[in-house]
Amino acid sequence: MMKYALGILAVGLMIWALIEQTNAQPNIWVQISAVIVFFYVMMRLMDKTPGKFDKEQEDTEYSERNQTDKEDRQDV
Repeated sequence: MMKYALGILAVGLMIWALIEQTNAQPNIWVQISAVIVFFYVMMRLMDKTPGKFDKEQEDTEYSERNQTDKEDRQDV
């Protein structure tokens, strides 16, 4: 329930910040808070998204590339 409330709050705050842009003297604190909330929501979203590789696969890829680099240097 909290994630839905945060999402609705974030969208509402971003819409408010966009409407503030049309004013002659926009309220800078509304815009700053909208950016902060946007980045916070994106951070939470990216935490839920799994990475492309798992840790074990990354380690083997790195060691394979490192071994290939060493072999290339020995050929020279």
